[in-house]
Amino acid sequence: MHSLSSLAESPAVSLPRTHQIDRVLAGRPRRLFVALPDGPVPRQGHPVLWTLDGNTVFPLLAALLRQRSARPADLRGPLPVVVGLGYPGEAAYDQRARADDYTLPGTAGASSAAGGQADRFLDLLEQLRPWLAQQMPIDPARHTLFGHSFGGLLTLYALFSRPTLFQRHLAASPSIWWGDRVVLRHCDAFVRRPPAPPAKGGRLVVTAGSLEEGQSHADPERQRRQQVRRQVSSARELVANLGDVPGWHVEFRLLDGEDHGSLVLPSAALALDLAVEEAATHGQDASDGGAPRSNMSSVLKRSGDS
Repeated sequence: MHSLSSLAESPAVSLPRTHQIDRVLAGRPRRLFVALPDGPVPRQGHPVLWTLDGNTVFPLLAALLRQRSARPADLRGPLPVVVGLGYPGEAAYDQRARADDYTLPGTAGASSAAGGQADRFLDLLEQLRPWLAQQMPIDPARHTLFGHSFGGLLTLYALFSRPTLFQRHLAASPSIWWGDRVVLRHCDAFVRRPPAPPAKGGRLVVTAGSLEEGQSHADPERQRRQQVRRQVSSARELVANLGDVPGWHVEFRLLDGEDHGSLVLPSAALALDLAVEEAATHGQDASDGGAPRSNMSSVLKRSGDS
């Protein structure tokens, strides 16, 4: 044991087959993360899973991808490229930057005045797609967007405002409450004038944690926020509103025993499955709690919409 060096002198852990690039993009310093799968390239190219809050969520997805890549070929199925969008630095979250990038325009006078640069951020995602396609074979019909909290809000807005940018979306505990619930206006417009779905159908999965609403807290401010934001019921209502949009399979998933922060990991596992799921497997309606099954199902606590 005396031969071991101190932790301070030891190198940081690195994840194989991952890359990061720091650049000023869309007016802000950003960090782009990419994880490449092992194994052969699928005939139509790799599916792509794009994740927001890349500084925190990308390492989770990269590790899940590596675990899946190590499985026998007949069990692992197609493997996606994982792309994370984050910011330079060691912080898990750049709260100011994400509040700017992930929130919606047109909210003057709303309860949350900061932010509103979601369109600028979605422009950036559009511009990154051809760059990514130059790096490796990509399936243009299988792009999935995953976001949590403010990132979940941006994921919903991406579907409602640019429904052809991604074919699949997973919004984990989206901040529907933000800006006096302005995202619901975009949802209503989407329902009134549904766009043509992707050729193989569009997908939206919305998750929430069972501990996010209806719990008592010793902290009065936390209790107030929970009551005002209505994370679970707001997600249910949004999914119900979208249930009859033709060509779009929409479902709600309640994650048992999870709160707003802890649901990130099980939601990330679901997003990885959603990114590679075959389009023909959608048989459940929006209210039954169905969702793509994770190969981590034995260790993740999940329940249906009940």
